Amino acid sequence: MSAKTASGGVPARQPSRICVIGGAGFLGSTLVEQLLDEGHEVTILDAFLYGDEGIRHLLGRPDLELVCGDLRDIRVTVQAFRHADAIVHLGALVGDPACAIDEQLTLEINRDATAKAAAIARGLGIQRFIFASTCSIYGASAGVLDEDSPLAPISVYARSKMESEQLLFAHHGQDFWPTVLRFGTLYGQSQRERFDLVVNLLAAQAVATGEITIFGGTQWRPFVHVRDAADAILWCLHAPGPAVEGQVFNVGGDDENYTVAQIAEIISAAVPGVKVNMAPGTVEEANYRVSFARIRAAIGFAPQRTVADGVAEIAASIARGAVPDYTDARYNNYKALLSGDAMTALAEGGAQVATTATAATG
Repeated sequence: MSAKTASGGVPARQPSRICVIGGAGFLGSTLVEQLLDEGHEVTILDAFLYGDEGIRHLLGRPDLELVCGDLRDIRVTVQAFRHADAIVHLGALVGDPACAIDEQLTLEINRDATAKAAAIARGLGIQRFIFASTCSIYGASAGVLDEDSPLAPISVYARSKMESEQLLFAHHGQDFWPTVLRFGTLYGQSQRERFDLVVNLLAAQAVATGEITIFGGTQWRPFVHVRDAADAILWCLHAPGPAVEGQVFNVGGDDENYTVAQIAEIISAAVPGVKVNMAPGTVEEANYRVSFARIRAAIGFAPQRTVADGVAEIAASIARGAVPDYTDARYNNYKALLSGDAMTALAEGGAQVATTATAATG
Protein backbone atom coordinates (compact mmCIF):
# COMPACT_ATOMS: atom_id res chain seq x y z
CA MET A 1 0.00 0.00 0.00
CA SER A 2 1.32 3.40 -0.95
CA ALA A 3 2.51 5.69 1.82
CA LYS A 4 0.66 8.56 0.14
CA THR A 5 -2.78 9.43 1.44
CA ALA A 6 -5.88 10.98 -0.02
CA SER A 7 -8.06 13.56 1.75
CA GLY A 8 -8.94 12.60 5.32
CA GLY A 9 -5.84 10.45 5.69
CA VAL A 10 -7.31 7.62 3.60
CA PRO A 11 -4.58 5.51 1.97
CA ALA A 12 -4.33 6.20 -1.77
CA ARG A 13 -4.21 3.61 -4.54
CA GLN A 14 -4.59 3.34 -8.29
CA PRO A 15 -8.08 4.12 -9.62
CA SER A 16 -10.43 1.17 -10.08
CA ARG A 17 -14.09 0.44 -10.78
CA ILE A 18 -16.24 0.20 -7.64
CA CYS A 19 -19.91 -0.81 -7.63
CA VAL A 20 -21.79 0.77 -4.71
CA ILE A 21 -25.12 -0.88 -3.98
CA GLY A 22 -27.31 1.77 -2.38
CA GLY A 23 -25.04 4.54 -3.62
CA ALA A 24 -27.77 7.21 -3.52
CA GLY A 25 -28.43 6.79 0.19
CA PHE A 26 -27.26 8.57 3.33
CA LEU A 27 -23.90 6.80 3.52
CA GLY A 28 -23.73 5.81 -0.13
CA SER A 29 -23.93 9.32 -1.56
CA THR A 30 -21.09 10.43 0.74
CA LEU A 31 -18.95 7.45 -0.24
CA VAL A 32 -19.60 7.80 -3.98
CA GLU A 33 -18.47 11.42 -4.03
CA GLN A 34 -15.27 10.51 -2.19
CA LEU A 35 -14.56 7.64 -4.58
CA LEU A 36 -15.04 9.86 -7.62
CA ASP A 37 -12.83 12.57 -6.13
CA GLU A 38 -10.10 9.96 -5.63
CA GLY A 39 -10.25 9.07 -9.32
CA HIS A 40 -12.18 5.82 -9.13
CA GLU A 41 -14.87 4.84 -11.61
CA VAL A 42 -18.16 4.19 -9.82
CA THR A 43 -21.30 2.28 -10.69
CA ILE A 44 -24.33 2.92 -8.49
CA LEU A 45 -26.93 0.18 -8.22
CA ASP A 46 -29.95 1.68 -6.45
CA ALA A 47 -33.73 1.40 -6.51
CA PHE A 48 -33.95 5.13 -5.62
CA LEU A 49 -36.67 4.56 -3.03
CA TYR A 50 -35.89 7.96 -1.54
CA GLY A 51 -35.17 9.76 -4.81
CA ASP A 52 -31.88 10.86 -6.34
CA GLU A 53 -31.26 13.99 -4.24
CA GLY A 54 -28.16 12.46 -2.68
CA ILE A 55 -26.31 12.07 -5.98
CA ARG A 56 -28.01 14.68 -8.18
CA HIS A 57 -24.98 16.97 -7.93
CA LEU A 58 -22.80 14.14 -9.30
CA LEU A 59 -24.87 13.37 -12.38
CA GLY A 60 -22.92 14.04 -15.56
CA ARG A 61 -19.53 13.13 -14.08
CA PRO A 62 -17.88 10.93 -16.71
CA ASP A 63 -16.72 8.23 -14.27
CA LEU A 64 -20.19 7.66 -12.79
CA GLU A 65 -22.65 5.07 -14.11
CA LEU A 66 -26.18 4.57 -12.79
CA VAL A 67 -27.97 1.24 -12.84
CA CYS A 68 -31.52 1.91 -11.65
CA GLY A 69 -33.12 -1.22 -10.31
CA ASP A 70 -33.78 -3.66 -7.52
CA LEU A 71 -30.99 -5.75 -6.02
CA ARG A 72 -33.32 -8.75 -6.08
CA ASP A 73 -33.28 -8.64 -9.89
CA ILE A 74 -30.41 -10.91 -10.95
CA ARG A 75 -30.24 -9.41 -14.44
CA VAL A 76 -29.87 -5.88 -13.09
CA THR A 77 -27.30 -6.97 -10.52
CA VAL A 78 -25.16 -8.70 -13.14
CA GLN A 79 -25.33 -5.56 -15.27
CA ALA A 80 -24.10 -3.42 -12.36
CA PHE A 81 -21.33 -5.86 -11.35
CA ARG A 82 -20.02 -6.77 -14.80
CA HIS A 83 -16.98 -4.44 -14.85
CA ALA A 84 -16.42 -4.03 -11.10
CA ASP A 85 -13.16 -4.66 -9.29
CA ALA A 86 -14.91 -4.44 -5.90
CA ILE A 87 -18.43 -4.33 -4.48
CA VAL A 88 -19.57 -2.12 -1.60
CA HIS A 89 -22.97 -3.34 -0.43
CA LEU A 90 -24.92 -0.61 1.39
CA GLY A 91 -28.31 -1.45 -0.11
CA ALA A 92 -31.03 -2.40 2.37
CA LEU A 93 -34.16 -1.31 4.13
CA VAL A 94 -32.51 0.54 7.01
CA GLY A 95 -33.70 1.29 10.52
CA ASP A 96 -35.92 -0.57 12.98
CA PRO A 97 -39.23 1.22 12.17
CA ALA A 98 -38.79 0.90 8.39
CA CYS A 99 -37.90 -2.78 8.62
CA ALA A 100 -40.81 -3.55 10.95
CA ILE A 101 -43.37 -2.48 8.32
CA ASP A 102 -43.06 -5.85 6.54
CA GLU A 103 -40.76 -8.40 8.18
CA GLN A 104 -40.76 -10.88 5.31
CA LEU A 105 -40.03 -8.17 2.74
CA THR A 106 -37.17 -6.90 4.91
CA LEU A 107 -35.57 -10.34 5.05
CA GLU A 108 -36.06 -10.80 1.31
CA ILE A 109 -34.32 -7.51 0.50
CA ASN A 110 -31.72 -7.31 3.25
CA ARG A 111 -30.78 -10.98 3.64
CA ASP A 112 -31.78 -13.03 0.61
CA ALA A 113 -30.69 -10.46 -1.97
CA THR A 114 -27.33 -10.16 -0.20
CA ALA A 115 -26.73 -13.87 -0.64
CA LYS A 116 -27.57 -13.56 -4.35
CA ALA A 117 -25.25 -10.57 -4.72
CA ALA A 118 -22.40 -12.52 -3.13
CA ALA A 119 -22.98 -15.47 -5.44
CA ILE A 120 -23.00 -13.19 -8.49
CA ALA A 121 -19.82 -11.40 -7.41
CA ARG A 122 -18.07 -14.68 -6.77
CA GLY A 123 -19.22 -16.02 -10.13
CA LEU A 124 -17.83 -12.95 -11.88
CA GLY A 125 -14.47 -13.32 -10.12
CA ILE A 126 -14.85 -10.20 -7.95
CA GLN A 127 -12.75 -10.84 -4.88
CA ARG A 128 -13.37 -7.80 -2.70
CA PHE A 129 -16.89 -7.44 -1.27
CA ILE A 130 -17.53 -4.98 1.59
CA PHE A 131 -20.80 -5.37 3.43
CA ALA A 132 -22.43 -2.76 5.67
CA SER A 133 -23.70 -4.35 8.87
CA THR A 134 -24.57 -2.81 12.22
CA CYS A 135 -23.44 -2.89 15.83
CA SER A 136 -27.11 -3.26 16.79
CA ILE A 137 -26.74 -7.01 16.17
CA TYR A 138 -25.16 -7.18 19.66
CA GLY A 139 -28.56 -6.43 21.20
CA ALA A 140 -28.26 -5.66 24.91
CA SER A 141 -25.24 -6.27 27.11
CA ALA A 142 -23.66 -4.65 30.16
CA GLY A 143 -20.06 -5.15 29.01
CA VAL A 144 -17.89 -3.72 26.26
CA LEU A 145 -18.35 -5.87 23.16
CA ASP A 146 -15.94 -6.84 20.42
CA GLU A 147 -16.35 -8.70 17.15
CA ASP A 148 -16.25 -12.09 18.88
CA SER A 149 -19.00 -11.25 21.39
CA PRO A 150 -22.30 -13.14 21.21
CA LEU A 151 -24.90 -11.73 18.84
CA ALA A 152 -28.40 -11.13 20.17
CA PRO A 153 -30.36 -8.95 17.71
CA ILE A 154 -33.57 -7.46 19.05
CA SER A 155 -35.05 -5.94 15.87
CA VAL A 156 -35.86 -7.35 12.44
CA TYR A 157 -33.30 -4.97 10.97
CA ALA A 158 -30.52 -6.27 13.21
CA ARG A 159 -31.55 -9.86 12.62
CA SER A 160 -31.47 -9.33 8.84
CA LYS A 161 -27.88 -8.05 9.12
CA MET A 162 -26.75 -10.91 11.35
CA GLU A 163 -28.16 -13.52 8.98
CA SER A 164 -26.66 -11.68 6.01
CA GLU A 165 -23.23 -11.90 7.61
CA GLN A 166 -23.68 -15.64 8.07
CA LEU A 167 -24.74 -16.13 4.44
CA LEU A 168 -21.86 -14.02 3.16
CA PHE A 169 -19.23 -16.03 4.97
CA ALA A 170 -20.80 -19.21 3.62
CA HIS A 171 -19.53 -17.97 0.21
CA HIS A 172 -16.01 -17.08 1.34
CA GLY A 173 -12.96 -18.83 -0.03
CA GLN A 174 -11.72 -19.57 -3.53
CA ASP A 175 -10.82 -15.93 -4.17
CA PHE A 176 -13.97 -14.47 -2.64
CA TRP A 177 -13.34 -12.95 0.78
CA PRO A 178 -16.01 -10.58 2.11
CA THR A 179 -15.31 -7.87 4.67
CA VAL A 180 -18.09 -7.05 7.14
CA LEU A 181 -18.25 -3.57 8.69
CA ARG A 182 -20.48 -3.27 11.75
CA PHE A 183 -21.19 0.45 11.92
CA GLY A 184 -22.12 2.35 15.03
CA THR A 185 -25.20 4.57 14.85
CA LEU A 186 -24.61 7.07 12.06
CA TYR A 187 -25.05 10.82 12.33
CA GLY A 188 -23.99 13.98 10.50
CA GLN A 189 -24.78 15.75 7.26
CA SER A 190 -25.04 14.05 3.89
CA GLN A 191 -26.33 15.03 0.48
CA ARG A 192 -29.24 12.71 1.32
CA GLU A 193 -30.18 14.15 4.70
CA ARG A 194 -31.73 11.96 7.40
CA PHE A 195 -33.52 13.13 10.51
CA ASP A 196 -34.62 9.71 11.77
CA LEU A 197 -31.15 9.23 13.29
CA VAL A 198 -31.05 10.05 16.99
CA VAL A 199 -28.24 12.65 16.97
CA ASN A 200 -29.54 14.42 13.86
CA LEU A 201 -33.15 14.38 15.04
CA LEU A 202 -32.42 15.69 18.54
CA ALA A 203 -30.07 18.39 17.27
CA ALA A 204 -32.66 19.56 14.74
CA GLN A 205 -35.44 19.53 17.35
CA ALA A 206 -33.32 21.49 19.80
CA VAL A 207 -32.84 24.35 17.35
CA ALA A 208 -36.28 24.28 15.74
CA THR A 209 -38.46 23.82 18.85
CA GLY A 210 -36.23 24.66 21.82
CA GLU A 211 -36.81 21.31 23.50
CA ILE A 212 -36.03 17.61 23.13
CA THR A 213 -37.41 14.45 24.70
CA ILE A 214 -35.18 11.59 25.84
CA PHE A 215 -36.74 8.15 26.23
CA GLY A 216 -34.92 6.14 28.87
CA GLY A 217 -31.50 7.73 28.65
CA THR A 218 -29.30 5.12 30.28
CA GLN A 219 -29.01 2.92 27.17
CA TRP A 220 -25.57 2.94 25.53
CA ARG A 221 -24.88 3.33 21.81
CA PRO A 222 -21.70 3.67 19.73
CA PHE A 223 -21.85 6.56 17.26
CA VAL A 224 -19.93 7.29 14.05
CA HIS A 225 -20.08 10.25 11.67
CA VAL A 226 -21.25 9.42 8.15
CA ARG A 227 -18.01 10.75 6.64
CA ASP A 228 -15.96 8.61 9.02
CA ALA A 229 -18.08 5.62 8.00
CA ALA A 230 -17.27 6.36 4.35
CA ASP A 231 -13.59 6.72 5.24
CA ALA A 232 -13.64 3.29 6.90
CA ILE A 233 -14.92 1.75 3.67
CA LEU A 234 -12.19 3.51 1.71
CA TRP A 235 -9.52 2.26 4.13
CA CYS A 236 -10.81 -1.30 3.63
CA LEU A 237 -10.87 -0.92 -0.16
CA HIS A 238 -7.30 0.34 -0.15
CA ALA A 239 -5.89 -2.07 2.44
CA PRO A 240 -3.84 -5.13 1.43
CA GLY A 241 -6.13 -8.11 0.95
CA PRO A 242 -4.83 -10.22 3.87
CA ALA A 243 -5.58 -7.40 6.33
CA VAL A 244 -9.32 -7.25 5.58
CA GLU A 245 -10.44 -10.30 3.65
CA GLY A 246 -12.76 -12.53 5.63
CA GLN A 247 -12.74 -10.08 8.54
CA VAL A 248 -15.43 -8.47 10.68
CA PHE A 249 -14.73 -4.96 11.97
CA ASN A 250 -16.70 -2.74 14.30
CA VAL A 251 -16.56 0.80 12.89
CA GLY A 252 -16.43 3.76 15.24
CA GLY A 253 -14.28 5.09 18.05
CA ASP A 254 -13.94 3.93 21.65
CA ASP A 255 -14.52 7.48 22.90
CA GLU A 256 -17.74 7.73 20.90
CA ASN A 257 -19.77 5.31 23.03
CA TYR A 258 -22.44 7.41 24.77
CA THR A 259 -25.66 6.98 26.67
CA VAL A 260 -28.64 8.73 25.13
CA ALA A 261 -28.67 11.05 28.16
CA GLN A 262 -25.06 12.01 27.38
CA ILE A 263 -26.12 12.86 23.83
CA ALA A 264 -28.68 15.23 25.36
CA GLU A 265 -25.89 16.87 27.39
CA ILE A 266 -23.82 17.40 24.23
CA ILE A 267 -26.82 18.97 22.52
CA SER A 268 -27.51 21.19 25.52
CA ALA A 269 -23.95 22.50 25.34
CA ALA A 270 -24.31 23.27 21.63
CA VAL A 271 -27.81 24.78 21.86
CA PRO A 272 -27.95 26.85 25.08
CA GLY A 273 -31.34 27.05 26.74
CA VAL A 274 -32.79 23.92 25.19
CA LYS A 275 -35.28 22.17 27.47
CA VAL A 276 -34.61 18.45 28.00
CA ASN A 277 -37.65 16.30 28.83
CA MET A 278 -37.10 12.81 30.24
CA ALA A 279 -39.57 10.00 29.53
CA PRO A 280 -39.62 6.26 30.28
CA GLY A 281 -37.89 3.98 27.77
CA THR A 282 -39.40 0.98 26.06
CA VAL A 283 -39.54 -2.43 27.74
CA GLU A 284 -37.08 -4.01 25.30
CA GLU A 285 -34.26 -1.58 24.54
CA ALA A 286 -30.97 -2.18 22.74
CA ASN A 287 -28.05 -1.31 24.98
CA TYR A 288 -24.44 -1.90 23.99
CA ARG A 289 -20.95 -0.43 24.22
CA VAL A 290 -18.46 -1.50 21.58
CA SER A 291 -14.70 -1.83 21.21
CA PHE A 292 -13.12 -0.62 17.98
CA ALA A 293 -9.63 -1.91 18.64
CA ARG A 294 -9.62 -4.50 15.86
CA ILE A 295 -10.01 -2.15 12.89
CA ARG A 296 -7.48 0.24 14.41
CA ALA A 297 -4.93 -2.55 14.83
CA ALA A 298 -5.59 -4.19 11.45
CA ILE A 299 -5.52 -1.18 9.10
CA GLY A 300 -4.93 1.88 11.29
CA PHE A 301 -8.43 3.35 10.93
CA ALA A 302 -9.75 5.72 13.59
CA PRO A 303 -12.60 8.26 13.20
CA GLN A 304 -11.73 11.93 12.90
CA ARG A 305 -15.05 13.46 13.99
CA THR A 306 -17.08 13.50 17.20
CA VAL A 307 -20.75 13.63 18.12
CA ALA A 308 -20.17 17.25 19.19
CA ASP A 309 -18.96 18.00 15.66
CA GLY A 310 -22.07 16.40 14.18
CA VAL A 311 -24.42 18.24 16.51
CA ALA A 312 -22.76 21.54 15.62
CA GLU A 313 -23.11 21.01 11.88
CA ILE A 314 -26.74 19.90 12.12
CA ALA A 315 -27.62 22.76 14.47
CA ALA A 316 -25.99 25.28 12.12
CA SER A 317 -27.80 23.84 9.12
CA ILE A 318 -31.20 24.09 10.80
CA ALA A 319 -30.48 27.57 12.16
CA ARG A 320 -29.61 28.99 8.74
CA GLY A 321 -32.64 27.39 7.09
CA ALA A 322 -30.73 24.99 4.84
CA VAL A 323 -33.36 22.35 5.67
CA PRO A 324 -36.79 24.01 5.44
CA ASP A 325 -38.62 21.24 7.35
CA TYR A 326 -36.62 18.48 9.02
CA THR A 327 -39.90 16.61 9.71
CA ASP A 328 -40.57 16.15 5.98
CA ALA A 329 -41.14 12.48 5.13
CA ARG A 330 -38.24 12.39 2.67
CA TYR A 331 -35.79 12.74 5.56
CA ASN A 332 -37.21 9.73 7.41
CA ASN A 333 -36.95 6.19 6.02
CA TYR A 334 -40.07 4.95 7.77
CA LYS A 335 -42.23 7.93 6.79
CA ALA A 336 -40.91 7.92 3.23
CA LEU A 337 -41.80 4.27 2.74
CA LEU A 338 -45.32 4.80 4.07
CA SER A 339 -46.02 8.09 2.32
CA GLY A 340 -45.39 7.03 -1.29
CA ASP A 341 -45.65 4.01 -3.54
CA ALA A 342 -42.33 2.54 -2.47
CA MET A 343 -43.66 -0.35 -0.38
CA THR A 344 -46.12 -1.34 -3.09
CA ALA A 345 -43.36 -1.26 -5.69
CA LEU A 346 -41.03 -3.32 -3.51
CA ALA A 347 -43.73 -5.89 -2.83
CA GLU A 348 -44.28 -6.19 -6.59
CA GLY A 349 -40.62 -6.95 -7.18
CA GLY A 350 -39.11 -3.53 -7.74
CA ALA A 351 -40.15 -2.89 -11.35
CA GLN A 352 -42.06 0.28 -10.47
CA VAL A 353 -39.14 1.55 -8.41
CA ALA A 354 -36.74 1.11 -11.30
CA THR A 355 -39.07 2.93 -13.70
CA THR A 356 -39.48 5.87 -11.30
CA ALA A 357 -35.73 6.13 -10.72
CA THR A 358 -34.93 6.17 -14.41
CA ALA A 359 -37.30 9.07 -14.92
CA ALA A 360 -35.91 10.92 -11.91
CA THR A 361 -32.30 10.68 -12.97
CA GLY A 362 -32.70 11.25 -16.65
